[in-house]
Amino acid sequence: MKISHQETYHHQTRALDIDTRQLIKCVLGQCTGLLKPRWNESKALSTTSRVIGQLLEKHRYTYNGMINTLYVDDRGDDVKFLSSVAHIIFEDGTANWGRVASLMSFGAAVCQYLRGKGRDDCVDVVGEEIAEYLATHHTDWLVKHNSWNGFMEFFLVAEPESRCRNIIMTLFGLAGIVATMTFLVM
Repeated sequence: MKISHQETYHHQTRALDIDTRQLIKCVLGQCTGLLKPRWNESKALSTTSRVIGQLLEKHRYTYNGMINTLYVDDRGDDVKFLSSVAHIIFEDGTANWGRVASLMSFGAAVCQYLRGKGRDDCVDVVGEEIAEYLATHHTDWLVKHNSWNGFMEFFLVAEPESRCRNIIMTLFGLAGIVATMTFLVM
């Protein structure tokens, strides 16, 4: 029995969806201290955690400003604003690993903020929102770029700060627009 290209693609995207959800939740869990790194974790997970940690450290004040602008405290369990932020990051239709890392690092900052408010459930909620956005809007790009192995390969050589600085600054500038839009929708 021969497996069709469509069936192969479906299996790839299903595996990617599962991997994406697990990876994002693990990274967010590590960034919040809810999960401890293991000595035998995957290279993709350790690379992603390193990159996100570096971005968090370098852009903490920017992220905190964005969180305050988006009125995160007033939203309860609703983290749909992350999809609005993601749409801004990718609004020109271009996907790249820097943008994926920027979205994930902002999500990690949101998780850290929410955990500081006693919301330990934030990792699952935020992780699902980010994974759902990536699975819905960028599955083809992720498959084409070797999924999370591609992320690992990209950031083994590249410096995440230089690739993400412009994205983060654009995000901060547009956070007011997102806050206004989401406030009007509430």
